[in-house]
Amino acid sequence: QLPTLRFITVCGIGTDAVDLDAARALGIVVSNIPGKTAAIVAEHALALLLAAARRLAEQTTELRAGRWSNLDMMYLGGKTLGVVGTGAIGRRMIQLGKAIGMRVVAWTFHPSAERAAELGVEFVELDELLRQSDAVSIHVKLTPQSRHLIGRRELALMKPGSLLVNTARAAIADTAAMIEALQSGQLGGAGLDVFATEPLAAAAPFLRCSNVVLTPHNADQTPEGFDFLNGGAVENVIAFLEGRPQNVVT
Repeated sequence: QLPTLRFITVCGIGTDAVDLDAARALGIVVSNIPGKTAAIVAEHALALLLAAARRLAEQTTELRAGRWSNLDMMYLGGKTLGVVGTGAIGRRMIQLGKAIGMRVVAWTFHPSAERAAELGVEFVELDELLRQSDAVSIHVKLTPQSRHLIGRRELALMKPGSLLVNTARAAIADTAAMIEALQSGQLGGAGLDVFATEPLAAAAPFLRCSNVVLTPHNADQTPEGFDFLNGGAVENVIAFLEGRPQNVVT
């Protein structure tokens, strides 16, 4: 419907809203904005992790209901954090996990001794990461290889009562399997910024799980984040108009 369209830039990292095959076939260049808001998103992931560990949503609900409850909480210091994906956001999450005294292990599709040394982290196989970790934070992009990377089998490998944080894309973790794990107690809690259907429907099962902390896919939406993303989009457009496309996805 846009016969003169030659360029698209998304205002973020993910390009899953764009049909890349169709864009490629039509000769449309697609760019994204990688890395600029990594620290902002990682901070949000840490906030979700802390909130899930300290059961802040549940405790707020109890107080609003007039109940002075004493819920079991998790201290994260000395616990193991598994970081799935070591791009810009995952790298920052490794630093933040260490900053609060956590032992950090990581997994990536392409591990190397050089990257491990650079990040100061041990790369392990995904199954081993899941078995070791008290909390897992997802930071891989959505691809055919990463879709449902965390499914029913993987959740069963995690320690009973462990935590899961996802600020990447919902389809990386199997929603139905996550809900089952939350309801059974296999997952002690979750912090989620992304959902299979957005906006989240009023009847969504996650809203009936007391042990979750939810935000509306807004991890990078601070004033600084908006500046970074808007500036990045403008830079991408200028680069394309000057004949030197940058951050090209396809």
